[in-house]
Amino acid sequence: MLAIPIGLYYLCGMELGNYMTATEFAEKINTPYPTVAAWLREGRVPGAEMREVGNLKFWLIPVDVLRDFTRPKKGRPALIDVEQAKRAKKKVAGKSAILPFEPPTTTAKPEAGKSAKKSAKKTGKRGNH
Repeated sequence: MLAIPIGLYYLCGMELGNYMTATEFAEKINTPYPTVAAWLREGRVPGAEMREVGNLKFWLIPVDVLRDFTRPKKGRPALIDVEQAKRAKKKVAGKSAILPFEPPTTTAKPEAGKSAKKSAKKTGKRGNH
């Protein structure tokens, strides 16, 4: 049974028996409604239409979609060959690029085993106490 009032049938000008709401679609494919709503906004559900009646907006999804519907894959879509080649070229160019600044010079480390206080005592350059 549709959750849309019968008055929408006349306002939409279509037979609602061939359509279901996003909530019904989510229940039938056993998926949370927010996930289905995201798919609808991204255009991943074929044949889905956004209808507006006054201030009311709702999605109508053809019942036939259930037969052929496959869940969209999670994650980022795979790169096409052209994009992969472009990234590889950029990566190689980045490795051989000259740095825009001079690398820091290394400073001499103090000799092992001597602390700054001991060397200051020997030289007599400790503070005025």
